[in-house]
Amino acid sequence: MEFRTLTVLEHEVVPVGSGASTLSPIEAERLASMTQQRPGFCVFGHRSVRFSQFVGLVNLGGGRVLEVLPKVGEDADPALARGTLLRLLRWAYDLPIFAAGSVDHGLQQRELLDVFVLAYLKALARLVRIGLVHRYRIDEEDLRVIRGRLLLQRQATTHAMRVDRIASRFDELTADNPWNQVLKAALIAARPWARGVESGRLWLEMAAAFDEVPTRRDGLSLHGRLTKDRQVDHYAAALRWAGWILRLLSPDVRKGTNSAPELLFDMNRLFEAAVATRLRHRAGSKGLQLHLQHTGRHLADLLGDAERKYFRLRPDLVLSAGPEVLAVADTKWSRVDVDRRGRLAPPDAHAYQLHAYAAVYPCNEAVLIYPWHEGLADAQETAYQLPPAGSRRPVLHVICADVADDDLSFHFVADGSSFARLR
Repeated sequence: MEFRTLTVLEHEVVPVGSGASTLSPIEAERLASMTQQRPGFCVFGHRSVRFSQFVGLVNLGGGRVLEVLPKVGEDADPALARGTLLRLLRWAYDLPIFAAGSVDHGLQQRELLDVFVLAYLKALARLVRIGLVHRYRIDEEDLRVIRGRLLLQRQATTHAMRVDRIASRFDELTADNPWNQVLKAALIAARPWARGVESGRLWLEMAAAFDEVPTRRDGLSLHGRLTKDRQVDHYAAALRWAGWILRLLSPDVRKGTNSAPELLFDMNRLFEAAVATRLRHRAGSKGLQLHLQHTGRHLADLLGDAERKYFRLRPDLVLSAGPEVLAVADTKWSRVDVDRRGRLAPPDAHAYQLHAYAAVYPCNEAVLIYPWHEGLADAQETAYQLPPAGSRRPVLHVICADVADDDLSFHFVADGSSFARLR
């Protein structure tokens, strides 16, 4: 079977037709069925499909995969968009998918599924070098020489007249356990997509390393039933990749359904997780704390009953030094505008949201974080004075995270601000 990839960008409109760069009517029908489990993934128009902020991979069936990539600014280069997604995944999920910690040009040029399969094979190779987890399993077998314990009843009834067979029960150390079974299932599912010399060679090596592990067709459901175990903590990265690959390619997902299996990421959440992970690393080195999705505060009390709280607030990030709140921030995966004077001009709704945070949280700084792109090269550092909140005069800062930078650097950070300590 020939495997093909249709690459589109976030928010792009793709026609439904018969060409190689279009979606077939059957594929569009599968996407429509999939959106019941993934609301908001795409919107259907007249013989067209418009994609939203979800990016990643969709298995369209028939050897065809839909690759949806993020769009930053006006850049429509799939290779650069692929690099952006890989960087964000690296930060958000702490995945060691790059040998040197960076996304090189060659990696960006490869289709996303090829990169994922190669990353999974490399994760398996690391486990094999360390040593796969083995567990003792109780086996019963008829042997020529006794091993372990003699099964007296079976020996007396089944082998009473045979001296060349000894019914034995013994403990055997084996790699046949649920964790390795999941990894083997993902390995088998990835076989058709292990394209290229490096992926093909690694697949053969890993298949030999997992030879004693039986193949299971319920790998995805088994993955969901795995329990925590300290002895398999080092399996975390490989098991995450295995779960993703099984979700997209596992036979038990595709069988008997018109829906398209998918491996999609909400860019709003992915950008938030990547920025949070990066800032948390920096905050820890400075003795600060970064709290994610902070809850516990409300915008208002019921008039006459201060114990009844309404309008729960949930900022993406709260930066603190011990009990002192330094700043409250929200990440926004959207394009920030620039006014005629080169100032960053966030949408009104975003500013209103941060004003609400700054009115309730006892801090002097509120921060909006957007992705940086080349269209902001001539923009200037921008901050807005918010209305007083008691004795405080909070300031709204607008900063940008450079998603084209492997270090996820930040632009427009004011000197002296709390976030300047995290640069």
